[in-house]
Amino acid sequence: MDDPRRILEAAAESRCAVEVLPRGAAVMRGQVVRVERGGLVLSVSGSPPSAGTDLRCWLSVEGESWTFEASVLRSGVAVPDRSQGGVLLGFIDGWRKSEAGAGGLVLEALPPTGGPVSLTQGEVRLVDLHPDEWLVSAPSAFPLVFVEGGALRLRLGVPDRAPMEVGAEVRELTRSHGHLLYRFGITAVENPERYGEIVAALRATLGL
Repeated sequence: MDDPRRILEAAAESRCAVEVLPRGAAVMRGQVVRVERGGLVLSVSGSPPSAGTDLRCWLSVEGESWTFEASVLRSGVAVPDRSQGGVLLGFIDGWRKSEAGAGGLVLEALPPTGGPVSLTQGEVRLVDLHPDEWLVSAPSAFPLVFVEGGALRLRLGVPDRAPMEVGAEVRELTRSHGHLLYRFGITAVENPERYGEIVAALRATLGL
């Protein structure tokens, strides 16, 4: 089994980028700074989460992506850039490889009711992907869970990044040659810059 401490020490040596998702807040970016006896020190952008905050982290080390849960033991820790933007994490748990979806990708459509629909596994597939719209194909016999003009959410992510969700609507539904072709228009993006980066990474990975 891979040793989390060894992996985190390697991440600290190379100042690996990390994404931190505090419970009930937006994703923050940062770097792994050092591993201490008391826990893991990260530097984060913006105001560091307060002590007692539970969070999930994503990072990529030596070509492999990992995710884990932790709690903030101390906020405002000094970090090498001489700022007080560091946090000390403890109670690290739930350590695992970040491998959701095919090849570590996250691509899901979330209808208003029912469970998520994978766009990388199963019958429904992503045909094209752009920041302003997604094209999705499904067999004509697939249950009509998305209706023209209806709203939905889309979840996307790549192995070394925290997944995010965006709002969308079914702008067009076309039936042809035994298939349904959905045109999902993007309607709400909380962090456009981060969304654009993930879309670009997905397009490069999928060859779109």
